[in-house]
Amino acid sequence: MEQPSNILKYKHLGIYTQNEHVVYMREDCHVCISEGFEALTRIRVANSTGSIVASLNVLNSDILLPHEIGLSDAAAKKLKVSGNETLRVSHLEPIDSLSHVRAKIYNQKLDYTAFDEIITDIVEGDYSNIHLSAFITACAGNRLDINEISNLTKAMIA
Repeated sequence: MEQPSNILKYKHLGIYTQNEHVVYMREDCHVCISEGFEALTRIRVANSTGSIVASLNVLNSDILLPHEIGLSDAAAKKLKVSGNETLRVSHLEPIDSLSHVRAKIYNQKLDYTAFDEIITDIVEGDYSNIHLSAFITACAGNRLDINEISNLTKAMIA
């Protein structure tokens, strides 16, 4: 039976990663090969209930078969995966709100809409730890004026 190129069968691995969304695939997996996925690539994983962004860990082990995919417990819980369902993997689309983070790094002022887009992407889990660090650093050390502080606060409680 031939599978669509980006569909893999879920296998529960029981890996606890705190709140990190991590996906596990074998290095000889047809998706890794065809899409050029490597370790630590940020990818989108989807099923019928939704999608998440996760960091890829590549295995060279028989714990997974080449057509299988594993998720950290946090990722599996967020996706509400069950049993032997199939998951769809794809490249992560560009995160548009990162342009606001770059603007802040270069001392541009951010409005409510910019902060709201950033906070929404953070809450959705789209930001990696490096993205979060860049945002925090861009806002640290008195780099936000009173209007930006107000806009950021409003975005966080919205």
